[in-house]
Amino acid sequence: MLQENKPKIVLIIPNSKWFGKRPWKQMPYAALILTALLKDEFSFHILDANGNNLDEQQCQEYLRQLAPEVVMVTGGSAEYHRQAHQAFVIARAACPNAITILGGVYPTTLPEEAIKDHNIDWLFMYHAEERINHFIRLLLAKEIEKAKAFSGIAYRDEAGNLVENRPTCYIGQVKTMVQPDYSLIDLKPYLYQESTDYQFNADEPTAFIITGYGCPYKCSFCASRTISGRVVAYRPLEDVLAEIEYLQRDYQVSNLVFLDDALLMNRKRITALLQAFLDRQYRLSWKAASVSAWHLDDELLELMKKTGCVQLTISVESGSQRVLNEVILKPLKLETIPPLVKKCRELGINLGANFVISNPGETWEEIRQSFRFAEDCDFDVVHFHIATPLPRTHLYKICKEKNYLPADFSFTDPQFFGYGVGHITTEEFTPFELAVVRAFEWDRINFSSPEKQQRVANLYQTTVEQLAEHRKQTRRKLGVHF
Repeated sequence: MLQENKPKIVLIIPNSKWFGKRPWKQMPYAALILTALLKDEFSFHILDANGNNLDEQQCQEYLRQLAPEVVMVTGGSAEYHRQAHQAFVIARAACPNAITILGGVYPTTLPEEAIKDHNIDWLFMYHAEERINHFIRLLLAKEIEKAKAFSGIAYRDEAGNLVENRPTCYIGQVKTMVQPDYSLIDLKPYLYQESTDYQFNADEPTAFIITGYGCPYKCSFCASRTISGRVVAYRPLEDVLAEIEYLQRDYQVSNLVFLDDALLMNRKRITALLQAFLDRQYRLSWKAASVSAWHLDDELLELMKKTGCVQLTISVESGSQRVLNEVILKPLKLETIPPLVKKCRELGINLGANFVISNPGETWEEIRQSFRFAEDCDFDVVHFHIATPLPRTHLYKICKEKNYLPADFSFTDPQFFGYGVGHITTEEFTPFELAVVRAFEWDRINFSSPEKQQRVANLYQTTVEQLAEHRKQTRRKLGVHF
Protein backbone atom coordinates (compact mmCIF):
# COMPACT_ATOMS: atom_id res chain seq x y z
CA MET A 1 0.00 0.00 0.00
CA LEU A 2 1.35 3.41 -0.92
CA GLN A 3 2.12 5.76 1.96
CA GLU A 4 -0.48 8.32 0.80
CA ASN A 5 -3.23 5.67 0.94
CA LYS A 6 -2.50 4.70 4.51
CA PRO A 7 -4.68 6.16 7.26
CA LYS A 8 -3.18 9.41 8.53
CA ILE A 9 -2.36 9.74 12.21
CA VAL A 10 -0.99 12.86 13.89
CA LEU A 11 0.63 12.95 17.30
CA ILE A 12 0.50 16.40 18.91
CA ILE A 13 3.13 17.31 21.48
CA PRO A 14 1.52 20.31 23.21
CA ASN A 15 3.53 23.46 23.80
CA SER A 16 4.51 23.52 27.46
CA LYS A 17 4.56 27.34 27.34
CA TRP A 18 0.84 27.61 26.62
CA PHE A 19 -0.99 29.14 29.62
CA GLY A 20 2.20 30.93 30.71
CA LYS A 21 3.86 27.82 32.09
CA ARG A 22 7.61 27.32 32.30
CA PRO A 23 9.08 25.60 29.25
CA TRP A 24 9.69 21.88 29.59
CA LYS A 25 12.14 20.74 26.94
CA GLN A 26 12.82 17.12 27.79
CA MET A 27 13.21 14.93 24.73
CA PRO A 28 9.78 13.52 23.75
CA TYR A 29 10.51 9.85 24.28
CA ALA A 30 6.87 8.83 23.82
CA ALA A 31 6.96 10.26 20.31
CA LEU A 32 10.07 8.24 19.50
CA ILE A 33 8.41 5.01 20.65
CA LEU A 34 5.18 5.75 18.78
CA THR A 35 7.16 6.49 15.63
CA ALA A 36 8.81 3.09 15.82
CA LEU A 37 5.44 1.40 16.35
CA LEU A 38 3.23 3.28 13.90
CA LYS A 39 5.18 4.72 10.98
CA ASP A 40 5.28 1.55 8.85
CA GLU A 41 1.61 0.61 9.20
CA PHE A 42 0.16 4.13 9.06
CA SER A 43 0.95 7.51 7.58
CA PHE A 44 2.28 8.82 10.89
CA HIS A 45 3.13 12.47 11.54
CA ILE A 46 4.33 14.44 14.57
CA LEU A 47 3.15 17.97 15.28
CA ASP A 48 5.76 19.12 17.78
CA ALA A 49 4.31 22.36 19.13
CA ASN A 50 6.70 22.18 22.08
CA GLY A 51 10.05 21.84 20.33
CA ASN A 52 9.04 24.29 17.59
CA ASN A 53 7.23 26.69 19.97
CA LEU A 54 4.07 26.73 17.83
CA ASP A 55 0.97 28.72 18.70
CA GLU A 56 -2.60 27.49 18.33
CA GLN A 57 -3.13 28.99 14.90
CA GLN A 58 -0.03 27.31 13.50
CA CYS A 59 -1.21 23.96 14.88
CA GLN A 60 -4.65 24.39 13.36
CA GLU A 61 -3.24 25.19 9.94
CA TYR A 62 -1.03 22.09 10.02
CA LEU A 63 -3.96 19.84 10.97
CA ARG A 64 -6.30 21.33 8.35
CA GLN A 65 -3.77 20.72 5.60
CA LEU A 66 -3.08 17.15 6.68
CA ALA A 67 -6.70 16.18 7.54
CA PRO A 68 -5.82 13.10 9.64
CA GLU A 69 -8.24 10.32 10.52
CA VAL A 70 -6.78 10.04 14.02
CA VAL A 71 -5.34 12.72 16.30
CA MET A 72 -3.32 11.60 19.30
CA VAL A 73 -2.03 13.87 22.07
CA THR A 74 0.70 12.96 24.53
CA GLY A 75 -0.18 14.07 28.05
CA GLY A 76 2.60 14.57 30.57
CA SER A 77 2.03 15.16 34.27
CA ALA A 78 -1.23 16.64 35.56
CA GLU A 79 0.58 19.95 35.95
CA TYR A 80 0.47 20.28 32.15
CA HIS A 81 -3.08 18.97 31.69
CA ARG A 82 -4.39 22.28 30.32
CA GLN A 83 -1.92 22.12 27.45
CA ALA A 84 -3.13 18.64 26.53
CA HIS A 85 -6.78 19.71 26.58
CA GLN A 86 -6.00 22.79 24.51
CA ALA A 87 -4.47 20.54 21.88
CA PHE A 88 -7.84 18.81 21.56
CA VAL A 89 -9.65 22.15 21.23
CA ILE A 90 -7.32 22.88 18.33
CA ALA A 91 -7.83 19.42 16.83
CA ARG A 92 -11.63 19.56 16.98
CA ALA A 93 -11.63 22.97 15.28
CA ALA A 94 -9.26 21.84 12.53
CA CYS A 95 -10.52 18.29 11.86
CA PRO A 96 -13.88 17.78 13.62
CA ASN A 97 -14.40 14.25 12.33
CA ALA A 98 -11.07 12.82 13.45
CA ILE A 99 -10.89 10.17 16.17
CA THR A 100 -9.16 11.69 19.19
CA ILE A 101 -7.00 9.81 21.69
CA LEU A 102 -5.16 11.04 24.79
CA GLY A 103 -2.23 8.99 26.05
CA GLY A 104 0.56 9.35 28.57
CA VAL A 105 0.99 9.84 32.31
CA TYR A 106 -1.94 12.23 32.78
CA PRO A 107 -4.73 9.94 31.53
CA THR A 108 -3.08 6.90 33.09
CA THR A 109 -3.07 8.40 36.57
CA LEU A 110 -6.10 10.70 36.35
CA PRO A 111 -8.60 9.25 33.83
CA GLU A 112 -11.61 10.50 35.81
CA GLU A 113 -10.54 14.09 35.10
CA ALA A 114 -9.26 13.63 31.55
CA ILE A 115 -12.45 11.98 30.30
CA LYS A 116 -14.55 15.03 31.21
CA ASP A 117 -13.24 16.68 28.03
CA HIS A 118 -15.77 15.91 25.29
CA ASN A 119 -13.19 16.73 22.65
CA ILE A 120 -11.51 13.46 23.65
CA ASP A 121 -12.99 10.19 22.38
CA TRP A 122 -10.62 7.71 24.04
CA LEU A 123 -7.99 7.50 26.75
CA PHE A 124 -5.11 5.16 25.98
CA MET A 125 -3.38 4.38 29.27
CA TYR A 126 -0.11 2.66 30.19
CA HIS A 127 2.44 1.55 27.57
CA ALA A 128 1.98 1.54 23.79
CA GLU A 129 4.19 -1.44 22.92
CA GLU A 130 2.27 -4.47 21.60
CA ARG A 131 -1.04 -2.58 22.08
CA ILE A 132 -1.48 0.70 20.22
CA ASN A 133 -1.51 -0.63 16.64
CA HIS A 134 -4.26 -3.14 17.40
CA PHE A 135 -6.38 -0.53 19.15
CA ILE A 136 -6.13 1.94 16.27
CA ARG A 137 -7.04 -0.79 13.78
CA LEU A 138 -10.23 -1.44 15.73
CA LEU A 139 -11.15 2.24 15.72
CA LEU A 140 -10.49 2.70 12.00
CA ALA A 141 -12.50 -0.43 11.23
CA LYS A 142 -15.31 1.01 13.40
CA GLU A 143 -15.28 -2.11 15.60
CA ILE A 144 -16.33 0.03 18.54
CA GLU A 145 -17.55 -2.76 20.82
CA LYS A 146 -14.22 -4.52 20.53
CA ALA A 147 -12.46 -1.23 21.17
CA LYS A 148 -14.55 -0.71 24.29
CA ALA A 149 -13.42 -4.10 25.59
CA PHE A 150 -9.74 -3.32 25.03
CA SER A 151 -7.64 -3.46 28.21
CA GLY A 152 -5.98 -0.37 29.57
CA ILE A 153 -8.26 2.16 27.89
CA ALA A 154 -11.10 4.40 29.06
CA TYR A 155 -14.06 6.21 27.51
CA ARG A 156 -17.39 7.85 28.42
CA ASP A 157 -20.58 5.86 28.51
CA GLU A 158 -23.89 7.25 27.23
CA ALA A 159 -24.47 9.00 30.55
CA GLY A 160 -21.08 10.68 30.33
CA ASN A 161 -19.50 8.58 33.08
CA LEU A 162 -16.02 7.11 33.03
CA VAL A 163 -15.65 3.51 31.91
CA GLU A 164 -12.15 2.32 32.70
CA ASN A 165 -10.71 -1.02 31.63
CA ARG A 166 -7.94 -2.06 33.97
CA PRO A 167 -4.69 -3.25 32.34
CA THR A 168 -4.05 -6.95 31.87
CA CYS A 169 -0.30 -6.36 31.66
CA TYR A 170 2.31 -3.69 32.23
CA ILE A 171 5.45 -2.67 30.36
CA GLY A 172 7.42 -5.35 32.20
CA GLN A 173 5.45 -8.07 30.39
CA VAL A 174 6.22 -6.74 26.90
CA LYS A 175 8.17 -9.37 24.95
CA THR A 176 9.87 -7.07 22.44
CA MET A 177 10.99 -3.55 23.33
CA VAL A 178 11.18 -1.28 20.29
CA GLN A 179 14.12 0.97 19.60
CA PRO A 180 13.23 4.69 19.73
CA ASP A 181 12.88 6.10 16.21
CA TYR A 182 14.14 9.68 15.75
CA SER A 183 13.32 9.94 12.04
CA LEU A 184 10.25 12.18 12.33
CA ILE A 185 11.35 14.71 14.92
CA ASP A 186 13.86 17.52 15.05
CA LEU A 187 15.95 17.01 18.17
CA LYS A 188 17.86 20.27 18.00
CA PRO A 189 15.49 22.28 20.24
CA TYR A 190 15.87 19.62 22.94
CA LEU A 191 19.64 19.32 22.94
CA TYR A 192 20.52 22.58 24.68
CA GLN A 193 19.15 22.77 28.20
CA GLU A 194 18.36 25.82 30.28
CA SER A 195 20.02 26.15 33.68
CA THR A 196 19.44 23.00 35.69
CA ASP A 197 21.68 20.73 37.68
CA TYR A 198 21.52 18.28 34.74
CA GLN A 199 23.11 20.86 32.43
CA PHE A 200 26.50 20.50 30.83
CA ASN A 201 28.27 23.23 28.90
CA ALA A 202 25.45 25.25 27.32
CA ASP A 203 27.17 25.11 23.93
CA GLU A 204 27.41 21.31 23.88
CA PRO A 205 24.43 19.15 22.82
CA THR A 206 22.99 17.03 25.63
CA ALA A 207 20.61 14.13 25.06
CA PHE A 208 18.37 12.28 27.50
CA ILE A 209 18.11 8.52 27.27
CA ILE A 210 16.03 5.77 28.90
CA THR A 211 17.41 2.23 28.88
CA GLY A 212 14.66 0.60 30.95
CA TYR A 213 11.16 1.37 32.23
CA GLY A 214 9.60 0.83 35.62
CA CYS A 215 10.74 0.40 39.22
CA PRO A 216 10.21 -2.55 41.59
CA TYR A 217 10.20 -0.49 44.79
CA LYS A 218 7.19 0.97 46.57
CA CYS A 219 8.01 4.48 47.80
CA SER A 220 4.78 5.90 49.16
CA PHE A 221 4.76 9.12 47.12
CA CYS A 222 5.73 7.65 43.74
CA ALA A 223 3.33 6.94 40.84
CA SER A 224 5.73 4.63 38.99
CA ARG A 225 3.86 1.49 40.06
CA THR A 226 0.59 2.90 38.70
CA ILE A 227 2.14 3.69 35.35
CA SER A 228 4.56 0.82 34.80
CA GLY A 229 3.83 -1.91 37.33
CA ARG A 230 6.64 -3.35 39.43
CA VAL A 231 8.61 -5.30 36.83
CA VAL A 232 11.40 -3.38 35.08
CA ALA A 233 11.39 -3.64 31.30
CA TYR A 234 14.94 -3.47 29.99
CA ARG A 235 15.75 -2.47 26.46
CA PRO A 236 18.30 -4.67 24.63
CA LEU A 237 21.75 -3.25 25.26
CA GLU A 238 22.60 -3.32 21.56
CA ASP A 239 19.60 -1.06 20.88
CA VAL A 240 20.73 1.33 23.60
CA LEU A 241 24.25 1.44 22.21
CA ALA A 242 22.96 1.93 18.66
CA GLU A 243 20.86 4.86 19.88
CA ILE A 244 23.87 6.47 21.56
CA GLU A 245 25.95 6.05 18.42
CA TYR A 246 23.16 7.59 16.33
CA LEU A 247 23.02 10.61 18.65
CA GLN A 248 26.78 11.02 18.47
CA ARG A 249 26.92 10.63 14.69
CA ASP A 250 23.89 12.69 13.63
CA TYR A 251 23.71 15.30 16.39
CA GLN A 252 27.29 15.36 17.73
CA VAL A 253 25.94 14.60 21.20
CA SER A 254 28.78 14.47 23.70
CA ASN A 255 26.71 14.51 26.90
CA LEU A 256 24.05 12.07 28.13
CA VAL A 257 21.57 12.13 30.99
CA PHE A 258 20.07 8.77 32.02
CA LEU A 259 16.43 9.03 33.12
CA ASP A 260 15.81 5.40 34.13
CA ASP A 261 13.91 4.80 37.37
CA ALA A 262 16.05 1.73 38.11
CA LEU A 263 19.27 2.18 36.16
CA LEU A 264 21.47 0.25 38.61
CA MET A 265 19.15 -2.53 39.73
CA ASN A 266 20.65 -5.17 37.42
CA ARG A 267 24.37 -5.11 38.24
CA LYS A 268 25.40 -7.34 35.35
CA ARG A 269 23.53 -5.18 32.85
CA ILE A 270 24.81 -1.78 33.99
CA THR A 271 28.34 -3.15 34.13
CA ALA A 272 28.04 -4.47 30.57
CA LEU A 273 26.65 -1.14 29.37
CA LEU A 274 29.48 0.84 30.92
CA GLN A 275 32.11 -1.61 29.71
CA ALA A 276 30.79 -1.07 26.19
CA PHE A 277 31.40 2.67 26.65
CA LEU A 278 35.07 1.83 27.19
CA ASP A 279 35.34 -0.84 24.51
CA ARG A 280 33.74 1.40 21.87
CA GLN A 281 35.62 4.49 23.03
CA TYR A 282 32.54 6.71 23.24
CA ARG A 283 34.32 9.49 25.14
CA LEU A 284 31.05 10.78 26.56
CA SER A 285 30.27 12.77 29.67
CA TRP A 286 27.19 11.52 31.43
CA LYS A 287 24.92 12.05 34.42
CA ALA A 288 22.15 10.00 35.99
CA ALA A 289 19.10 11.88 37.19
CA SER A 290 18.16 9.45 39.94
CA VAL A 291 19.99 6.34 41.07
CA SER A 292 19.46 3.96 43.98
CA ALA A 293 22.21 4.56 46.52
CA TRP A 294 22.05 1.00 47.83
CA HIS A 295 23.32 -0.30 44.48
CA LEU A 296 26.44 1.89 44.51
CA ASP A 297 29.84 0.75 45.76
CA ASP A 298 33.47 1.64 45.14
CA GLU A 299 33.92 -0.76 42.24
CA LEU A 300 30.89 0.51 40.33
CA LEU A 301 31.71 4.15 41.04
CA GLU A 302 35.23 3.67 39.71
CA LEU A 303 33.86 2.12 36.52
CA MET A 304 31.39 5.00 36.20
CA LYS A 305 34.21 7.51 36.46
CA LYS A 306 36.25 5.73 33.78
CA THR A 307 33.28 5.85 31.40
CA GLY A 308 32.69 9.59 31.75
CA CYS A 309 30.32 9.94 34.69
CA VAL A 310 30.44 13.49 36.04
CA GLN A 311 27.34 13.57 38.24
CA LEU A 312 24.93 11.30 40.05
CA THR A 313 21.80 12.24 41.96
CA ILE A 314 20.63 9.91 44.69
CA SER A 315 17.22 10.02 46.33
CA VAL A 316 17.86 9.87 50.06
CA GLU A 317 14.40 11.27 50.91
CA SER A 318 14.84 11.40 54.70
CA GLY A 319 17.53 11.68 57.33
CA SER A 320 15.46 9.49 59.65
CA GLN A 321 15.86 5.75 59.31
CA ARG A 322 12.44 5.26 60.91
CA VAL A 323 10.78 7.46 58.29
CA LEU A 324 12.51 5.57 55.48
CA ASN A 325 11.48 2.19 56.89
CA GLU A 326 7.99 2.88 58.17
CA VAL A 327 6.66 5.92 56.29
CA ILE A 328 8.29 6.19 52.87
CA LEU A 329 8.96 2.44 52.54
CA LYS A 330 12.35 2.91 50.89
CA PRO A 331 15.02 0.16 51.23
CA LEU A 332 17.88 2.53 52.05
CA LYS A 333 20.25 2.42 55.01
CA LEU A 334 21.49 5.89 55.89
CA GLU A 335 24.83 4.58 57.10
CA THR A 336 25.76 3.83 53.48
CA ILE A 337 25.49 7.46 52.35
CA PRO A 338 28.52 9.24 53.91
CA PRO A 339 31.02 6.75 52.40
CA LEU A 340 29.42 7.32 48.97
CA VAL A 341 29.86 11.07 49.32
CA LYS A 342 33.50 10.59 50.25
CA LYS A 343 34.19 8.19 47.37
CA CYS A 344 32.48 10.43 44.80
CA ARG A 345 34.53 13.41 45.96
CA GLU A 346 37.73 11.37 45.65
CA LEU A 347 36.78 10.40 42.10
CA GLY A 348 35.58 13.84 41.06
CA ILE A 349 31.97 12.76 40.54
CA ASN A 350 29.52 15.42 41.67
CA LEU A 351 26.92 13.91 43.98
CA GLY A 352 23.52 15.51 44.39
CA ALA A 353 20.76 14.36 46.72
CA ASN A 354 16.98 14.68 46.85
CA PHE A 355 14.98 14.77 50.06
CA VAL A 356 11.21 14.70 50.50
CA ILE A 357 9.95 16.29 53.69
CA SER A 358 6.51 16.28 55.36
CA ASN A 359 5.26 12.78 54.69
CA PRO A 360 2.25 11.95 56.90
CA GLY A 361 3.58 10.12 59.94
CA GLU A 362 6.78 12.18 59.97
CA THR A 363 7.40 14.42 62.97
CA TRP A 364 8.74 17.97 62.91
CA GLU A 365 11.90 16.76 64.62
CA GLU A 366 12.39 14.13 61.91
CA ILE A 367 12.07 16.84 59.26
CA ARG A 368 14.79 18.77 61.08
CA GLN A 369 16.78 15.55 61.21
CA SER A 370 16.73 15.40 57.41
CA PHE A 371 18.25 18.87 57.18
CA ARG A 372 20.96 17.94 59.68
CA PHE A 373 21.77 14.75 57.81
CA ALA A 374 21.98 16.59 54.48
CA GLU A 375 24.28 19.19 56.00
CA ASP A 376 26.55 16.61 57.64
CA CYS A 377 26.91 14.64 54.41
CA ASP A 378 28.07 17.73 52.48
CA PHE A 379 26.60 16.76 49.10
CA ASP A 380 27.63 18.86 46.13
CA VAL A 381 24.05 20.06 45.87
CA VAL A 382 20.93 19.06 47.76
CA HIS A 383 17.27 19.63 46.93
CA PHE A 384 14.38 19.48 49.36
CA HIS A 385 10.91 18.74 48.05
CA ILE A 386 7.67 19.01 49.97
CA ALA A 387 5.67 15.78 49.86
CA THR A 388 2.94 16.28 47.28
CA PRO A 389 0.27 13.64 46.74
CA LEU A 390 0.08 12.33 43.20
CA PRO A 391 -2.93 10.50 41.77
CA ARG A 392 -3.29 6.83 42.69
CA THR A 393 -0.38 6.77 45.12
CA HIS A 394 -0.20 5.43 48.67
CA LEU A 395 0.52 8.96 49.87
CA TYR A 396 -2.69 10.31 48.38
CA LYS A 397 -4.71 7.46 49.87
CA ILE A 398 -3.38 8.24 53.36
CA CYS A 399 -4.01 11.98 52.95
CA LYS A 400 -7.61 11.38 51.89
CA GLU A 401 -8.30 8.92 54.69
CA LYS A 402 -6.96 11.25 57.36
CA ASN A 403 -8.30 14.52 55.89
CA TYR A 404 -4.82 16.03 55.58
CA LEU A 405 -5.62 17.95 52.38
CA PRO A 406 -7.62 21.16 51.84
CA ALA A 407 -11.30 20.65 51.11
CA ASP A 408 -10.84 22.13 47.62
CA PHE A 409 -7.71 20.11 46.77
CA SER A 410 -7.58 19.11 43.12
CA PHE A 411 -4.87 17.60 40.94
CA THR A 412 -5.88 19.94 38.11
CA ASP A 413 -5.97 23.20 40.07
CA PRO A 414 -2.79 25.27 39.44
CA GLN A 415 -2.64 26.36 43.07
CA PHE A 416 -1.76 22.76 43.97
CA PHE A 417 0.98 22.24 41.36
CA GLY A 418 4.66 21.71 42.11
CA TYR A 419 6.77 20.55 45.02
CA GLY A 420 7.64 23.89 46.56
CA VAL A 421 4.32 24.55 48.29
CA GLY A 422 2.95 22.09 50.81
CA HIS A 423 -0.69 21.05 50.83
CA ILE A 424 -0.62 18.51 53.66
CA THR A 425 -1.51 19.59 57.19
CA THR A 426 -0.96 17.22 60.10
CA GLU A 427 -0.62 17.61 63.84
CA GLU A 428 3.12 18.09 63.27
CA PHE A 429 3.33 20.70 60.49
CA THR A 430 1.46 23.12 58.24
CA PRO A 431 2.12 24.07 54.60
CA PHE A 432 3.40 27.52 55.55
CA GLU A 433 5.93 26.12 58.01
CA LEU A 434 7.16 23.67 55.38
CA ALA A 435 7.55 26.31 52.67
CA VAL A 436 9.58 28.55 54.98
CA VAL A 437 11.87 25.89 56.38
CA ARG A 438 12.43 24.31 52.97
CA ALA A 439 13.50 27.54 51.26
CA PHE A 440 15.76 28.78 54.02
CA GLU A 441 17.40 25.44 54.82
CA TRP A 442 18.07 24.88 51.12
CA ASP A 443 19.84 28.22 51.08
CA ARG A 444 21.73 27.67 54.33
CA ILE A 445 22.96 24.15 53.55
CA ASN A 446 23.93 24.60 49.89
CA PHE A 447 25.64 27.97 50.20
CA SER A 448 27.27 28.03 53.64
CA SER A 449 30.72 28.97 52.32
CA PRO A 450 32.28 30.62 49.24
CA GLU A 451 33.59 27.21 48.22
CA LYS A 452 30.10 25.68 48.25
CA GLN A 453 28.64 28.66 46.42
CA GLN A 454 31.16 28.21 43.63
CA ARG A 455 30.56 24.46 43.59
CA VAL A 456 26.82 24.87 42.98
CA ALA A 457 27.39 27.67 40.47
CA ASN A 458 29.60 25.30 38.48
CA LEU A 459 26.92 22.61 38.55
CA TYR A 460 24.31 25.03 37.25
CA GLN A 461 26.66 26.48 34.61
CA THR A 462 26.17 29.97 36.01
CA THR A 463 28.08 32.56 38.02
CA VAL A 464 28.10 33.06 41.77
CA GLU A 465 26.54 36.49 41.20
CA GLN A 466 23.67 35.10 39.13
CA LEU A 467 23.21 32.33 41.65
CA ALA A 468 23.00 34.91 44.46
CA GLU A 469 20.04 36.52 42.70
CA HIS A 470 18.36 33.13 42.31
CA ARG A 471 18.90 32.46 46.02
CA LYS A 472 17.40 35.81 46.94
CA GLN A 473 14.30 35.20 44.83
CA THR A 474 13.98 31.70 46.28
CA ARG A 475 13.97 33.09 49.82
CA ARG A 476 11.52 35.86 49.00
CA LYS A 477 9.15 33.65 47.02
CA LEU A 478 9.67 30.61 49.28
CA GLY A 479 10.94 28.58 46.34
CA VAL A 480 8.01 29.19 43.99
CA HIS A 481 9.39 30.77 40.82
CA PHE A 482 6.55 29.92 38.43
